[in-house]
Amino acid sequence: MSGKLELIHVTATAAEQAAPPLLFVHGAYAAASCWQQHFLPWLAAQGHDCWALSLRGHGGSPGRERLHDFGITDYVADVAWACGQLPAPPVLVGHSMGGYVLQQYLRQHTAPGVILLASVPPGGMAMSTWRLGLTAPDILLGLNLFQQGRHTPTAAEVRRMLLSPDADLACAQWLADNSQVESQRAILDMSLTTALFARKLPCPALSIVGRNDLLVSPLEASSGGLLLGIETQVLPDLGHMLMLDTRWQQVASLMASWLRQQFAACHQAAQ
Repeated sequence: MSGKLELIHVTATAAEQAAPPLLFVHGAYAAASCWQQHFLPWLAAQGHDCWALSLRGHGGSPGRERLHDFGITDYVADVAWACGQLPAPPVLVGHSMGGYVLQQYLRQHTAPGVILLASVPPGGMAMSTWRLGLTAPDILLGLNLFQQGRHTPTAAEVRRMLLSPDADLACAQWLADNSQVESQRAILDMSLTTALFARKLPCPALSIVGRNDLLVSPLEASSGGLLLGIETQVLPDLGHMLMLDTRWQQVASLMASWLRQQFAACHQAAQ
């Protein structure tokens, strides 16, 4: 199956010295298309060859009919396959569930660097699920009903759940139209886990979360980052879908700055 996975490529449109390729891994309920509107063209203009993967059963990748058979280990295998298709080892960028997948990938593989965006922490989703049940039970119920195929969220519901209050409703409607159910097995993998076996990441890493994120709170992202050996940057006025929210460029600019600092330093050290 891995040989047929969707892998979107946007070629670098600027020559930037020591700019590494980037591989983007989406979160739950999404696909590679979530990166296409802003992040891929913007970061390609900074000199990065950009690739976005649709995990098996998502987007244009095969396996939708078997989606609930797939777990996090299958998604890790998809990332390994995608890295093997690129001409050079990429810096990995993972959002939400994709960030958790990359944490597991880096237990077995190496990478030049990793960027975690609103990532599920090493301890999984139990804390955020408990918090949502107390503070936003309607959002938790809506997610569960969507997962069961019993509810189609409106643009207003999606905006409240995933974006900032001032986000364009057209963006929220795009998200509603392009969402899909997630593998129940993958959700269980992230629910029935523990932070006891968390490991520090073996490569340079950046963690970013929005202050208004309802699904992965700044506290959850920051405490998870500490277990991984990194500090989490909390950006104001941003929700969970950092790559599509109103102030997405703040996130992209922070990523680009970190990449320039990290890999320019590596390039100079190698000379």
